Order: sequence, then C-alpha cells, then structure tokens
Amino acid sequence: MSEFAGVDPHRVRLLADRLKDLADTLDREGPNIKQRFNSWQGTVNQAVLSQQTTQIRADARDMARRADEALNLLHGQRITSPNDPHKNWATIPWDVSTIDTSREAQQEALNLKQAMDNPKDPSSRATITEISQSLADHQDDPAYLQAFMALGGMDQATRAAQILHKQDGTHDGAVLNKDSEAILARFGQGVQAATSLAAQGKIQLPPGALTKLTKPAGSDMWSVGMLFKYGPSGDKWDPKVLSDVGGAMLDWRSKTEMRPAFTGPSMYYPLGAYVGDDDAWYTSLGLHIAYTDDGHDPSNITSIDANDPSIALMQRVSENPDASRLILTGPDGATHAKTLVSYKWHTPGSSFDDAKFPAAVITAATMDRVGHPKESTEAASNIVNAGAAEYDLEKDRKDLEKDNYGTPTRITHALSQVFSAYVPDFAYSTDGKNGDGAYVIQPGQDGTYMLHASRDTMKKFFSEIMQTHDDGTNVVNAINAQVAMTFARGSDSPQAKAFLSNLAELRGEVSVAGQKVKYDPAAQTDADHANEIKWLNVVGGFVASVPTNNIPADFVKAAIWGGLPIASAAFSTDNASTVDSNAQVTVFDDYAQMRVSIVQGLAGSNKIPPPANHPEWANGDITFRPGTSDQKEFEGWWTGIAQSHPEIENLYKTDMGNGFDLGAGRFNSN
Repeated sequence: MSEFAGVDPHRVRLLADRLKDLADTLDREGPNIKQRFNSWQGTVNQAVLSQQTTQIRADARDMARRADEALNLLHGQRITSPNDPHKNWATIPWDVSTIDTSREAQQEALNLKQAMDNPKDPSSRATITEISQSLADHQDDPAYLQAFMALGGMDQATRAAQILHKQDGTHDGAVLNKDSEAILARFGQGVQAATSLAAQGKIQLPPGALTKLTKPAGSDMWSVGMLFKYGPSGDKWDPKVLSDVGGAMLDWRSKTEMRPAFTGPSMYYPLGAYVGDDDAWYTSLGLHIAYTDDGHDPSNITSIDANDPSIALMQRVSENPDASRLILTGPDGATHAKTLVSYKWHTPGSSFDDAKFPAAVITAATMDRVGHPKESTEAASNIVNAGAAEYDLEKDRKDLEKDNYGTPTRITHALSQVFSAYVPDFAYSTDGKNGDGAYVIQPGQDGTYMLHASRDTMKKFFSEIMQTHDDGTNVVNAINAQVAMTFARGSDSPQAKAFLSNLAELRGEVSVAGQKVKYDPAAQTDADHANEIKWLNVVGGFVASVPTNNIPADFVKAAIWGGLPIASAAFSTDNASTVDSNAQVTVFDDYAQMRVSIVQGLAGSNKIPPPANHPEWANGDITFRPGTSDQKEFEGWWTGIAQSHPEIENLYKTDMGNGFDLGAGRFNSN
C-alpha cells in the first residue's frame, strides 16, 4: 500500500471496539452455532468458524493498538519544521509490531497527568478515558507498562477515582457514573498487570511505586479501594501485593470511624436517626449525614456502605487464599486478625451484610491444613486470639454501641468454621494453662502443625462464637463429628482412647462456655431440635464416607485431615425447619448427647448392626422423628450395645465421662 489514507482516530477506536465485540459474540455463541448445524446435519466446515474467531480477536487487538497510537499522536506534542508541507501528517503503521510502545507509554503518562491536574479542562475526560483504554490494551505489553509506570503511571492510577468523582459530582447518592466505573476497571486492570509482571521479575517498577497503593497521597484509601473494587478479581493479583494493600486498608480502617452512629426511634424521629461526623471519610464524596437522615431517606447510608473501600479490598483478598494467609500471618497478622474479627463490620440502623467478605478472608486463610499447614495454623492462632479478645471487648461496650452493633453473626459463623477445622488441636489443648494465648506448635517432624490454646483463651473464644445460637450448635457438633469419626476408625488403641477423653473434656469446656452466654440447648424450640438432628445426620453421612484404612499412620494427622468438610451443609447459615413446631422432641444433656455420635461412628463403619425396626439407621443417619418413640428405641439400642460391647460402655462412662466432668468442672472454676 503506497498511497496515503486519512483516518479519524476515534473511528479507529470504534472499529477496534466493534471487532472485539464481534470476537466476544463468536466466542459466546460459537458452541450454539455448531450444535445447531450438527442437529441439522449441516455440511458447512465449522473449523472455519473457530479460525475466524481467533483471527478477528487478533485483528481487534491490532486495531486497538493502532487506535491507541493514533489518539496518542492526536493529543501529543510533535516537533516539526514550519516549512514542512506534511507537518500536520502522522503515520500510523499497519504493522503494529513497529510501534514503539515505550515511547507511546511515556507520552500517554504525561498526557494523563496533564488531564488529571486539570480535571475541568474540556478535553480532560476524553484523555483519561482514552489512556485508560490504552492501558488495558497493553496489559500484556511489558515494555509499555514499565515505561508508563516509570513516568508516574501509578500516581495517576491511585488518584483516578477521586478525579473522576470530581468530574461526575454526587447525584442521588451515586459518586461515580457507569463510565467512570468502566474507566476505573481499566486502570485496575493495568495496575494488576504491571504489579504482577513486576513480581515475576519481567519488568521493574520505579522506587516507591507500590507504596502509592498502601500510602496514597492525602491518605486517599477510597481511590485505592475503587481500583480494586472495579478491577480484576482477587485471584488475578499477585498475593503479596494484594495482601500488602489489604493490610494497609485494615490498618486505615482500624483508625477510622467507618459509619455514622444511629439512635433508636423517638418522638421526633419515629424510625430513628443518624448522627454524622463532618470530618468523616465519606464527606469528601459529597455524602453528608444530618441528624434528620432517617429511615425515610437512607440513600446516603446505602452509598456510604457501597463506597467502603475496606469491604472492596476484603472481597478481593478473600478471592485469593494465598493473600488471605499472608494478611493473617507475619508481624502484622495478629493486628489484622483483630480488625477482621471486630464487631464493627456492620452499618448501624441497617441490615447490610458488611461482614461477608471479612469472614471469607478468615476461612480462606485458615482452612488449607494440608497444602499450607504452617501458614494456615498461624492464621488460625491469630484469629483465635482475636476472637477471645473480641469477647472481652464486647462485654464492656456502652449501651449505644450495643444498640448500633449487635453480635456479628457472619464473623461468629466464620469462627465456628475455624473451630471445626481445629477440633483436634483444641482437644489436645485441654491440659493447657492459663495466660499464654493461642500459638503454633509442631508436635513431630512429619510436617504437622497444630494450634495450642490456653484455657482462658479457649473459653472466651468459644463464648464469642456461641453468642450466635446456630454457630454454638456448629461448635458442639464439630466435636461430635470427631467422636463419630474416631469410633468409625477404631477406638481400641491407647491413642484413640486418649483422644476420645480429650474430646469429651473439650465438650465439657464448650458446655460451660455456652452457659456463659446463655447458650442452652434445652431451651431450644422443637424445630431447633429437629435441625440439630439434621446436623447430626450430616455428620453421620460424613462418617459413612470416612476411610478406615489407607490413612496416615500418625493419629493426630488422621484426626486433622479427617475434619468435617468446611463446605458441608452442616454449616448452613439457613436453618429454617419444616417440621411441626408443636412436636415434642426430648433433648439429650451435653454428656449423653455424645452417645449418638458414638453410635453413628459404629453404625456408619458397619461395626454394629442397626436395630431390627430401624434398618435406615444402618449407615449412621439416625433420625428421631417428632411424635414417635424413636428416641426410646435408640435408648434400647444403646443398652444392647453396652451389653454386647462392654468395652464401649466402659470407654463412654470412664474415659469420656471423666474427661467431660474434668472439662466442665475446670472451666467452671476459671
């Protein structure tokens, strides 16, 4: 091609976008097209469709690069001779490989700074939009990203949200329009790509670049949070970068009053009213709370919640287990744990579920005991200490704080999941002393790491969880699951008997801790009783799948690896019952309840046959139907087991009985 052709840079961008849309459509609809042709016995060569989809995507990428270069040349300064007849001409190469993307990135970084320094300039918005698109187009171009960041690209990205907000204004509680959100998504994409390439050693960021994300100019953590909120999902980020930013965000949150206070209904404000702070972080977004803001006009409260940068960061961290472990380990892990476990993950006067993602960080960080045993256990020990400290803190709250912030049920649910994964650890901690908190130990040289907790720390941790009734039930039955599993695998060895004694002792300690917060299974409704039996049935189903051979030789490791799966329906947060609430179901006391778990383990592993009139109990799914004699028949079954297997009765009454009494008595005395 030797002739010149004039192009409009904006139309080149439009063409690139349409080519990309076409490629996305073909990717999405291609399988349906192929399926239809196959069903119609069509003779069209469908391989061409896949080939063309690939080609169109490549064409879209190349056209985007041409558009970026054209727009860069349009806005940038060029030095030419005044006598040059072609001084207003610029060449856009068809071969995109000849474009100097480093030079392009340098020019765009300078143009971006100019646009952000002058947000009211008529051309500012267009320049910011175009350069954000170029940044996204070059996310796989190390040369471009390095050059862009070298000339302050990170500085501009970390203040982009605030600049866009100033251009948008605040309207009906919205602080960013949809176009701004899309721009931030592209800036987030570019920052993620650059930081990941830097972590891989493929590019070098200028000194202090990452500090812009943890200590932004003007302490503008909101703008940083919006990069992550609208940017890529957490699994795309480098774990170290994500944990560093997440940790900085938690540190900022711990020193910041995140929500306005709320006072209950009164004569003047029937729905209650909010009390704002003129210096609060959200006022810079145009979100001002007056005392007259009540349930009639909750838009600002909703907007404050939606713009909370710490929630955005915790969502991204929770999507990256490696980052979650990093944020809860190391020198700052204990501090971060306290902020995550705090009761203040809530918006007063609302039902917003602000603790969902902090709770997800807790579970993501602590659950992988096989793949990351040391780090997961360290994270869990920090969470246990934080949970115990939180219980102390919540006891001393003032009335207004209690009204504003109730028991954080999402957090107690996450803590109950941590407990379920560390039941063996707590059981082996029952002989511990007071005052040394929770910490990591390594009992052997086989790579097993365990959590060890002092008595007073355990007591407070259990009580913190059991403030939420359903999570208290999870704690109780997580112990029951280990009892059932141990009997399924065999209770004859000295190790098994010692472990069962420890489990019973732990059950006694949990019983007393529950009493401290008025967790009383005997006071449950009949519907709750039925749900508890459902929980036990899940345990029974799990026990039936527990292998009784080919398990690690070390008993402790077997107990840890055999913990109740965290995704089990046993930990459902929706415990609605469908049974008749008037049905009468007798509840076992705390000690006697363990007999159900013993029988579940024995029946689930085919060590004992079911009673003749209950063949359905053969696999350990023991159900006590309301209004029937099922429980009495279970008692008869247990008596028969005790007579034919006196060793089981003796183990239950002596080792486990003494253990339970010891745990309950010792915790009562502390």
